[in-house]
Amino acid sequence: MNRFAFFVLLLGMGVGLVAQENAAGIAFQQGDFQAMLDKAKAENKLIFMDVYTTWCGPCKMLDKNTFSDAQVGNKFNAGFVNYKLDAEKGEGVSLARKYGVRAYPNMLFINGQGELVHRVVGYRPAEELLKEGETATQIAATMKPLSWFDENYAAKKTDKGFMQAYVTQLKMANKDNSKVLGEYFALLTPTEKVGEDAVKLAADNLTQLEGPAYELLAGIMKEAAKHPRAVLQMAYSSLMQVKSSTFQKALMAKDRKLLDKLIQVSKDTDGPAAAAQIEQYEMEFAKANGDMSLVRKTTEQKAETFMKFTKEELAKMDREQYALFKKQAQLEGVDSTDSQYKMMQDMMQSAATKGTAMELNNLAWSYVESMTDKADWTKALAWSARSLEFDRNAYYLDTYANLLYKLGRKAEAIKIATEALGKADPEHKEGIMENLDKMKKGTF
Repeated sequence: MNRFAFFVLLLGMGVGLVAQENAAGIAFQQGDFQAMLDKAKAENKLIFMDVYTTWCGPCKMLDKNTFSDAQVGNKFNAGFVNYKLDAEKGEGVSLARKYGVRAYPNMLFINGQGELVHRVVGYRPAEELLKEGETATQIAATMKPLSWFDENYAAKKTDKGFMQAYVTQLKMANKDNSKVLGEYFALLTPTEKVGEDAVKLAADNLTQLEGPAYELLAGIMKEAAKHPRAVLQMAYSSLMQVKSSTFQKALMAKDRKLLDKLIQVSKDTDGPAAAAQIEQYEMEFAKANGDMSLVRKTTEQKAETFMKFTKEELAKMDREQYALFKKQAQLEGVDSTDSQYKMMQDMMQSAATKGTAMELNNLAWSYVESMTDKADWTKALAWSARSLEFDRNAYYLDTYANLLYKLGRKAEAIKIATEALGKADPEHKEGIMENLDKMKKGTF
């Protein structure tokens, strides 16, 4: 897995506040889960629980962009008991299992009885999270227990509204809803199936790369040009989450059949990006199985391609790609004041240059993680040095420092790691500082 992505997932007994980088954002509370339940009951509020992992990139984006938003903070601090839970530590492990958390970030709205009311999977900008909060509140106000749905299923199985709600209730209870989900989609017209409500239901309930939810979302991606952006985003995000979890299963089990299935899904749903995605799947799978000859061949061929680009060539590509981006945005009528558009605009101004730097850094880091020979590290050092010519950021400097140290160039490694520390954002400073201290002590 790549260490850094170009764009691109706390406990104690009492109740208190976690310090925020931006005091205007959500004030997450500390304590065990029972303390949160007690507080939710006492205040007649829902718990908003952000289930994250330390390695999850979108989780960090939520912290930086969404949870720090002043409007989100005002609404959520007033309306919810806000709680962060690391899914890989303490009671987070059992709670993640209890609430069926399979992808990150996973944001749960839970009532004071511990019942899941609403789930949001994946990154959401501020305005979308505000809408999800309103949805959760509305659901909670009219929520019926699962037993009521079970009792009325036979009589109401042709009622679209009932079946939609039943699918959601089963998912919330972490129970298999595939049969009911299929029956619900069978009630819909072709037009209704690709509407936002149906697509959102499919996206929220996708757990495996088969079945009615997958078929709907995969079909949307195959015919992307026919669908509005909001529908495409939901389909893409959901498929990406499940493909990622499926790939991890294939790696852990060294399951070639599961990998081949995933590769076929990528061909069906990833469009022009499929070739690069499949290459990454094959590379990571080869590493997991110790096939380093394939890793070397593929990595070095790819590195050779990126090493050939000159600054002038990349600058020209930057201009061309940015012009295309602006033209497409104009054709689609994109709001130029939208925060996501502005973020994309900033990235697209140097997309080719920074993309090349990212690729070279990732290739170099893959050798840091997987190779043990100095000859391999020497090759990786050249790729890393080249990435710094295009983008001298903290992450790429850290990669370069790691390689220098591995090659016995301790003084140079310390110098570069010090530079990386000076450029690192607050959330990454601790890790770089720890590595720097180890380099100085000779224990890295």
